Amino acid sequence: MPIERCPQCGKEFERNFGDSPVSLTCPECEKGRGPRSRAGIATSGQAPLTPSILITAGLIGLNVMVFLIMVLRGISPFTPSTQQMIAFGADFGPLTLNGQWWRLVTSMFLHFGIVHIGLNMWCLWNLGRAAEQLMGRASYLLAYFVSGIFASIASLYWHPMGVGAGASGAIFGMAGVLVSYVYLKKTPSHIKINSRMLGSLGTFIAYNLAFGALPGISNAAHIGGLAMGLVVGAVLPAAGASEAARRARVSLVAIFSAIALVGSAIAAKRLSKGVSELLTAEHLIAEKKTDEALTQLQQLTAREPEFAPGHELLAKVYFRKGQYPEAIAALQKAYDANPDNITYQKELGTVFLQFGMIGQATAFFQHLEEQNPNQAFVHFGLGQVSLAKRQYDSAIPEFRQALALDPRMNDAAFSLGQAQLQAGHFADAQTTYRSILAQNPNDKRAQAGLDYATRQVH
Repeated sequence: MPIERCPQCGKEFERNFGDSPVSLTCPECEKGRGPRSRAGIATSGQAPLTPSILITAGLIGLNVMVFLIMVLRGISPFTPSTQQMIAFGADFGPLTLNGQWWRLVTSMFLHFGIVHIGLNMWCLWNLGRAAEQLMGRASYLLAYFVSGIFASIASLYWHPMGVGAGASGAIFGMAGVLVSYVYLKKTPSHIKINSRMLGSLGTFIAYNLAFGALPGISNAAHIGGLAMGLVVGAVLPAAGASEAARRARVSLVAIFSAIALVGSAIAAKRLSKGVSELLTAEHLIAEKKTDEALTQLQQLTAREPEFAPGHELLAKVYFRKGQYPEAIAALQKAYDANPDNITYQKELGTVFLQFGMIGQATAFFQHLEEQNPNQAFVHFGLGQVSLAKRQYDSAIPEFRQALALDPRMNDAAFSLGQAQLQAGHFADAQTTYRSILAQNPNDKRAQAGLDYATRQVH
């Protein structure tokens, strides 16, 4: 007589030929249970299969309980703030990467409002029942948490400043597990899998990945969970394996999964190369702890002298504290570490102009023009340098070139009008200011310039 394993209580039992083959459970668990059907799965007999959904129901209950606790604590059931989510344990780079690794797990049970949790729990109800029935509780629970934690790590790596929360990474993981499990025919031998099940799973995955491309949704978590789920589903034991073999395989999968998750977390932190400290400094700045942020950034840039973002943020802190020479020096280091970064180019060039460092500005913008003559900001900077030197006829073509490269550059248009006024080209200035007013009728600077140019002509 064949030996079966009950997915509900875990006991092995002998199935007599006279027993009904319609259930996976042992006779003891079968008592008192009525037949229920589930789309996509049927047994080789005529009656529907009775699913075991204790773990799925428990996971849904835990998610709902956490959500209700949040609401009872005064958090909006529709639009909770990111700070509230962080306080309850959401995944957030500056905290997670600096020791609060438990957030990789707690974030799986937090949701951004009732719509978020409603959609996720609906998906978990449909996918979880299938996975729990086919794989058994231990394999299902292992796959759920491994996929969910890896999804949190993936989201953390790609969006370290984002606030991550939700069960969708684990749910995508269960979709991946089911694809592997069904495709590799690891399901119980007396269960017939509907041929449309793999197609339905593929549709679910494609639709939700497309939906995840919308702003505010982390597809990194979805893809991370899906990838891990595919791997876990491939290595989990088949339903037909003996109890001893199943326990040994599940134990090995758990051990290797733990190693993989720890390694992934460590790699995410190391590959960030100073990002965690940078994120922590940004978090301190947001909390107005400027002195603490300054100390951390000074230590970071001393240890990582080629880490350009660290120097840039250090420059911003120095500017806030009024330490302008130090700020300019830090910004120069950011540019030197990454001279192709347009943001650093604009920031450093703007500082040279604002602080009247005309010699440095001239050399800087001339160097940029040699490197990239088709950048509007470079010609705008050269025009500003000529304005500062009162070389108005030299400034005019630079501003015109900037506008030719970027017609929406309003500062270049206004500066062109200024240069034309200073050069005595009042008719040209009228044309320039009228063009600005056509785009923005309420521009007071342009109206004042037009009035002045008109008086000079008459």
